This record gives sequence, structure tokens and C-alpha cells, in this order.
Amino acid sequence: MEEPIRRCNMLIKSLPVELIQLILGALPDAVTLRALVLSHSSFYRAFITGKDFITFKVLLNQIVPNLLPDAVAVLESSRFRSWNRKLIQEFLADYHQGRLSPSRTWTISDAVPVSMLHDDICFFMTDFVTVALAANPVTGVPDVSPSPLTSREKFRISQAFYRFELYCNLFRERCWKDNRFGPEEQREIFFDHYSPWENEQLACVHDYLYRRMVAVYNEFAAHDIQWGEDQVKFGVDDWHAPENAWKQGTLSLGLNYLRRLVTAETYEERYQLLVPNHRSDHFFLHEGLVASNRVDDDVVELCEYSNDDERRYIRSPSQNDPDPGPAKAWRWAHEHVSRDSFVQYEYHRELRKRGYVMWDLERLERWNLFGAAWESDPKVDIDYVQEYQAMIKSFDERSEIYERGGRGWWSEGDESKIVWEKEQPYRPHNDKPKWPY
Repeated sequence: MEEPIRRCNMLIKSLPVELIQLILGALPDAVTLRALVLSHSSFYRAFITGKDFITFKVLLNQIVPNLLPDAVAVLESSRFRSWNRKLIQEFLADYHQGRLSPSRTWTISDAVPVSMLHDDICFFMTDFVTVALAANPVTGVPDVSPSPLTSREKFRISQAFYRFELYCNLFRERCWKDNRFGPEEQREIFFDHYSPWENEQLACVHDYLYRRMVAVYNEFAAHDIQWGEDQVKFGVDDWHAPENAWKQGTLSLGLNYLRRLVTAETYEERYQLLVPNHRSDHFFLHEGLVASNRVDDDVVELCEYSNDDERRYIRSPSQNDPDPGPAKAWRWAHEHVSRDSFVQYEYHRELRKRGYVMWDLERLERWNLFGAAWESDPKVDIDYVQEYQAMIKSFDERSEIYERGGRGWWSEGDESKIVWEKEQPYRPHNDKPKWPY
């Protein structure tokens, strides 16, 4: 075993520095670059003499240049050590005015977290696209072989995920909760800098991540004994109340957390992710998106807008998009909608599931998206009373087990996975305080 290692070391040492630098510069991401640089002294020495060029080259191997300003914004916002309203306002002003341009000088310590975030974005984007393109949004007919994404489509989706992470960093609830920006203030300093179809792109990402997160959240909330004792709601209110503050609080923890949550395979892994981080957030993204609309007594539909109305109420996009697909799709969907529902409209959930504002015009026309007016999502016939009663019954059963010292995973009629602590005297349900989950 030692002989092959010795020969490998000799081979590496014999390589010219310029060749090693070319090898390093061809690596797919900064995480791989860091690992290779630390694996051998020859790689390390070659890297040190050209570290700026090599690191930037590897970063561009993974991330297209026009996404780097968004990556820089997320990186900088993740490193705030203190927080105040003026800091956030000035930071967003710089971001929206293009003053956060990426430097060509990158350190490994900066490039690695950016690389890891982009990997998280690619993980979710792949699934988002699979779900969104699985069927024609108008006819519902499955599409088993959708055409590949164009570069513009990839950019729009990636940027929407970057914008989600930036929003998390800036607006999630932290220790400064009494001084945070409310939804209307978020509109002024964040959402008003984007066109309604760009905000709807963010809404598509919100809805997608919410669906991924809530599937895990609900399963845990339906079985964990502690959460049964605390009456953490599950299932019943999902589609009719995506603003549920506890689930929004979980969503606010960002893409890396959400990736670890949706890929966790065991109860123990999900417990370590969910329970210590369970929090309420009443002012997170769902509320922010809804408040990005101008709510007043004006009920004029988009199709009736004059040129003056267009200039006054339809914000221009934050950057030029040479393809008219997203804007045209948004206008088609909102033709008979007033401005209080231009973004995150309740009856456009199915359209957002299909990512309707992400696609180029060519794809939309192949779907014949504009062939007829959009019909609102049909109401789902669910017996919410029965579901609610089943949830309350589950709370009662788990609460009794909790009082007897049981913890862990519960299933109706199956107590085999319960971990029993010291048995406690039973206390009637109506004598116990409940958390307002």
C-alpha cells in the first residue's frame, strides 16, 4: 500500500506548477478546490502562487457571471454581526443600485460558502423544474419529456432562489424582533424594486419550498409525542393558511437548513432539526408577498388599465430580460385581477406550482398558455371538520402518553417506538396549559 502512495507523491511533485494550476482551475467548485489544495503540499504551493485567478476561475465554473452579484449579496448579508434598520436599508440600496459588484479577488473562505449555497440551489432547482414541467399547466396533460431549460430559464429560477435566501438573511425573525421590518415596510425597501412578475417568481419558489418543507413538518407533528402535548397543528390548515406562523418560521431558516430537513431519513435526524429550531414568524415571506400588493378600494382590473395606470402601478423589472415570456404570462394570468392580488394570488397556486413566470415565450406558446383565459383553481372538497377532529384526538392520545413519561414517535395503535422516561402522574387535559401553535 505504501509503494503506490509513494509513486503518486513522486508523480505529483514532478508536475510543473503551471500544469497543477491548470488542473486546479478546472475543478467544478470551491469545495473540491479546497479539498485538493489541502491534500498535498504541491497543490498547496501551486495554489498560493495563483490563488486569486484560480479561485475566481473555479467560481465561474460553477456559477454564471450574472448571478455573482446575487451570490455576493447573500454572502455579505449572512455575515452581519450586528443589525439595525439603517444597516439593512443601506445594504439593500447598494444591492438594488448595483453597487455590490463581485470582485475578481476571492478568498477560499468566501468562495466555499458561495459554492455550497449554489449547490443547495441546484439541488432544489432540479426538483422544482421536475415538478413544474411534469404537466401542461392549462390542460394538465403529463409531459414525459419536456424540452431542456434555456440559459435564461436557468438564470430566472436560480436568481429567484438566491433572492429567497437573501430575504431569509434580511427579514427572518431574530433577537431584534421588536425592531424588524413589517410587511408594508418590506414592500418599500424590497418588493417595490421588482416587477410583479419578478415578485411572482419569488412566490413560485416560496410555494415550492413550503410544499417540500411542510410534508416533513406535518409527518413529524402528527407523530411526535412532545408536539402532540404542545398541540402543534398539522395538515388541516396547510393549503388554506400557508401563512401559518410556525411553518413560516421553519421556512425562514434558509436553503441549507431546508435541504437537510427534506433529506433527513430518520426520526432522530428530523427531531434534531425541527425541535430546537421551532419558531414562530408572523412577518415572513408569505405575508411579505401578500403585502407587496397595493391594497386599496380600487378594483380596476388589469385589462382596463390606461397607460397612466400602467406607469403608476406596474413596476419595471429590476433588470432587462430579453424574453417577454414571464411578463406576458403574468399579464395573461392577471388580466381580470385588480392590483390587490397581483402577487401571491390565492387562486394562482396551481400556476405557481408550474412556475408559469419562469419560462421563455417559446415554451409558453408550445403549451398554448395564452389560448384561453385562466380559470381559478377548483376548490378541493375536503372534510376539514373530520380532519380537525382526528387531529384533536391525536393530541389527546399523545398528551396522555406524555403525562405517563412517554417520548418520541407515536402512531395510533402502536406504542413500540415510544421511549419511556420516569412515569408521571396523569393530569386531566383541561388542567394543562397549551402552547398557541
